[in-house]
Amino acid sequence: MRTILVLVVVLNVTPGAQQPASLEDTLVWMHNFAADNGSQFTGQRNTDKGACKLGTPNCEPRHDVTTFDSHGCLATITWSVDLNYKDVGTHTYHFSLKDLDPNSVARVKDNPFENAVVAETTNSEKKVAESFTPAGGKAEESKHTWVELVFDNGDNAGRFVKAFRHAIQLCGGKPSVS
Repeated sequence: MRTILVLVVVLNVTPGAQQPASLEDTLVWMHNFAADNGSQFTGQRNTDKGACKLGTPNCEPRHDVTTFDSHGCLATITWSVDLNYKDVGTHTYHFSLKDLDPNSVARVKDNPFENAVVAETTNSEKKVAESFTPAGGKAEESKHTWVELVFDNGDNAGRFVKAFRHAIQLCGGKPSVS
């Protein structure tokens, strides 16, 4: 028994012996990582909704929070928005990771966000179901070709990109045809 334990230890510390993370492990990591880091504070102009420096005229504080949940390859991103300390509403995106193009996953600056992660559907098919529920209002449904999350900093957005791409590949997501 002692020899087997030594052999296992040797195999576990041998360079290159580590296996890629499983789908389940990747999805759990994505859920927890977004819960811990999926938030961004920024300023938004009340005139044209563009980015602005907090404290300048017509600039309101904006707080966005995104979460990631999944059941296997079926995923949900929830994006809540507070503007000037008031709930504006919540966007909820339902989609299959299999429908996303792994090559499209990227960190982007999407005004007013500095640290967003976006992924497009394969061949721009409208496979993402969005429900927007304004504060105290009735949900509005639509279909999209993309999903997006915000993060607290660029390094965290970059880390999520890698896991998101890996999960899409494990679920069978295919690149778009050029």
